[in-house]
Parts: sequence; structure tokens; C-alpha cells
Amino acid sequence: MEEKLFLESFGEALKKQVANIVTLGNLVLGMLALFQVMAGRYELGIILVLIAMVLDGADGKLALKLNAQSEMGKQLDSLCDLVSFGVVPALIIYEVSLFHLGHYGAAIAVLFPLAGAYRLARFNIASSTSSTFSGLPITMAGGVLAAFALHAYLYETWMTPFFVAALAYLMVSRIEYPAAKKGREIGLPRFLLLYSAMSGFVLLILFKRELVLYLLTFYVVSGLLGKIIRLKNAEKERFSFSSAGENGD
Repeated sequence: MEEKLFLESFGEALKKQVANIVTLGNLVLGMLALFQVMAGRYELGIILVLIAMVLDGADGKLALKLNAQSEMGKQLDSLCDLVSFGVVPALIIYEVSLFHLGHYGAAIAVLFPLAGAYRLARFNIASSTSSTFSGLPITMAGGVLAAFALHAYLYETWMTPFFVAALAYLMVSRIEYPAAKKGREIGLPRFLLLYSAMSGFVLLILFKRELVLYLLTFYVVSGLLGKIIRLKNAEKERFSFSSAGENGD
């Protein structure tokens, strides 16, 4: 009887830590990516960052499915994200491109994780009920920057420092982005569909990684397009209200 109670208690405790273990896997991949970049194996480092994105997307949904969400898990996720998607991508882009600019390149590279840290801190104190993210998530920003470094015809141009600065700005901005990791409890079909999509993303990383940049860039642009559409709609509403007021007079 005592053995059964112990096993049940152990199983329950383990279930609550599964999502945290996946989150720590994100950090492990980030550290391994860091080692690869320091050794000059940039492409392998980039692949590890992109795979870390999959773990970062999985931990939140896993915690939701297992009813194992916690404040500790939220803070742990942010700390791991800062390394894997803030520090590592910044080092990658510095090593392959920005080092040519000397101290200016270093300053631009440092700006990226600084913006990411601010974005994560703001997220951690914000309400979790919203269906959108305020600012570009660091996971997507870091993934885009890492994937950008796969394309020499892009990072060897004058646009690289501006691209890094733009991503840093989008992270600290108030532009709304779809909140893929938020939401209510998901059913089994949607849960399986989600992990099938993640598996497809891993296959894309392994065999067609040059396409990853375009896929992630679509998400970045979606927030900007949404902002433009909302501004245009607000302008139309103001114009309609103003016209109605003039007709009333």
C-alpha cells in the first residue's frame, strides 16, 4: 500500500516537472549551440538554435496539457530563452558579419539580447489572459536572426546591422503578435496536430533549412501588417464619426 502511494506521489511529481525538463532541454541546446559557434561551426550552432525553438514551443503546451503550469516554469522559460534566442543568435551574427564593424558591430550585437531581456521581463509581469503578445517574442526574433545567418548573400551586405536593430526594436515595441503559446486547454486532436507541425518544422530544419528564414519572416511581417490594418481601420472609424457629426450639424 505504501509502495503504491509512493509511486503515485512520484508519478504526480514527475508529471509536474515534465514541462520544466523540456524547458531545460531548450537551455541545453542553447549552450551546445554556443559551444559550436565558439568553435567556428556556425551552421551546426544555427541548427541547434532552430531545434531549441521547437522545445520552447512544446513546453508551454505540454504544461497546459498536463495541468502543470507554474510561476517557476514561467520564469525558467524566460531565463532559458534569453540564452538560446538572445545571447546565442547575437553571437552568431556578430561572428559571421558584425565583427567587421568593430566596436559598432559589437554594440549592435549586444543590443539584441538587451532588447530580448527587456521583452521577457515585460512579458513576465503582464497579464496572461491576452490572446496576443505585445512585441515580437524573443523566440521568433532569435530564430529569424539565426536563420538569417544561414544566407551569406544576406548577412554579407550593408543591411545586417539594420536588420538586427529592427528585430531588437520589434521585441520592445507594442506591436501585437499571435500568441502561439497562450490559450485554453487543448484537446487531443489539436495537441497531436501541434506536435505533428513541430515534427514537420524539425524536418524542414534538417533537410530544407534555407526555407526556415522565409517561414519565420512571415510571422514577423504578420505583426506589422496587422498594425497597419488596425491603424487604417481606426482612421476609417474616425473619418466616419467625423462625417456623421458634420451631417448631424
